[in-house]
Amino acid sequence: MARRTADELADTPLSLVYIAGNLADAEAAERRLTDIGIDYVLTLEPFTTVSFMGGEYMGLFVYVPTAQQRFCREMLELHGLTDTVDLEWSGLSGRPHGT
Repeated sequence: MARRTADELADTPLSLVYIAGNLADAEAAERRLTDIGIDYVLTLEPFTTVSFMGGEYMGLFVYVPTAQQRFCREMLELHGLTDTVDLEWSGLSGRPHGT
């Protein structure tokens, strides 16, 4: 189990679990999900920060099967990857494969 394309997981409901703003975090998230045997989909998407500087940036959005979202979020946070997204946070949980 590892990185998949959205087409490969077309029949699986996916939910956003993590947004990586840099390469090191993206690689760490991929490594952790692969180590725990989770299929995931990556998409490059814009996101807006809520900070003093604000702005729109590109980030790597990590989607996992919805049934495993909570477990994946906890595992990523356990390894210091704190830019996770809670399933209940917004309507993103119903968002089909990063579109």
